[in-house]
Amino acid sequence: MKMTVCCLEPVLAPYSVPRFKAFQSLRPDYSVRVMALSAREQMREWGICKDDLGFDYVEAFPEKNVESLDSRAQAERVFQWLNALDPAVVVISGYFYSGMRAAARWTRQRKRLSIYIGDSQWGDRRRNPVKEWVKGWWARRHYDAAFAAGERAAAYLQKMGFPREKIWTGFDVVDNQVFSAGAAVARQDAASLRGRLNLPERFFLFVGRFSPEKNLPRLVEAYASYRRTTKSDAWGLVLLGGGPQEKLLQQQVQGIPGVVFAGSHRADQLGLYYGLASCLILPSVSETWGLVVNEAMAAGLPVIVSHRCGCVAELVRHGLNGYVVDPFDSEGMAQVMTVMSSTLVDIASMGEISRRIMALYTPETWAKSLADCIDRTAASCRQRVEAEATNMSGSLQHEKQPS
Repeated sequence: MKMTVCCLEPVLAPYSVPRFKAFQSLRPDYSVRVMALSAREQMREWGICKDDLGFDYVEAFPEKNVESLDSRAQAERVFQWLNALDPAVVVISGYFYSGMRAAARWTRQRKRLSIYIGDSQWGDRRRNPVKEWVKGWWARRHYDAAFAAGERAAAYLQKMGFPREKIWTGFDVVDNQVFSAGAAVARQDAASLRGRLNLPERFFLFVGRFSPEKNLPRLVEAYASYRRTTKSDAWGLVLLGGGPQEKLLQQQVQGIPGVVFAGSHRADQLGLYYGLASCLILPSVSETWGLVVNEAMAAGLPVIVSHRCGCVAELVRHGLNGYVVDPFDSEGMAQVMTVMSSTLVDIASMGEISRRIMALYTPETWAKSLADCIDRTAASCRQRVEAEATNMSGSLQHEKQPS
């Protein structure tokens, strides 16, 4: 009989689909069931195709934004779902939403395994030590193990008192093949595609939301400084995305040549831009991980990444496949852009190193890490229960012996 593993997400984003698909494929002895609290967020609606997911999937409240969901209704719906399926393991995305906390409480009541998954790190926002202590106390009581993005996320959990031996890493991955294949298609017809998309011959590429944490005004400052230094040999800067700072940025770039606003595009179209770009740049002042770095590296690009991004420790080899920069230092960013676009750097070799690094971060490695987390945690819990039963039996026999 298959073991049921329930996985709970706020929304099912496109990058999560290949992860769960690989997980179910790796472990046919599991019945993988996924619930998303909603199909949409205030900022975006993912539009997941449900025809061939490869795993069982439901949405608790498909017509509402996840941010607007009633806390009690979330908890009730999650309890109903878990009671109906009675899983042996529940994999839970954090504890921010009441539905996630309800799932963790359900596992304690039913004595089932609970696995935390997440990518929060200590430096992604200001932290209140008292609040963090309370969160840590709650997490230690409600989760048997954790599956974190990388070492920064693991260090954050350790700061909250979670034991390192109960933390697995490798959570933030994308479907590398999608971005590699999309880039290859673009490079086959690069000249005509550049003309059609109105893109420069060589360019730095930013992909993401135009919002304060992405630090785009400072990136534009850095690019303006870079243009003044490099002049006619300068690469362009393509900003792909949209958001609340778009008008501000359009005003800021007036008089700065080489900047292109490429608009927003679906995930399956991003590979074309990665294929035509020369380097990705992500200057965020707050970024739990930075999945666009995974995408760009899978497409064979070198990267320039802010040290505030959670992915730098795992993905960026400074000087080998890219550079790590201080997001608050626009002149420093400009200097790195100058180096990257110079003859001193072999961007093709850097891009190849990026590909090799990304071979360690795939949906398949994600699935293996999660399965190992579940198997080892289950074994540890069984050993603990058996030891407790043995100790109790020994105590009872001791009490029965005549004095």
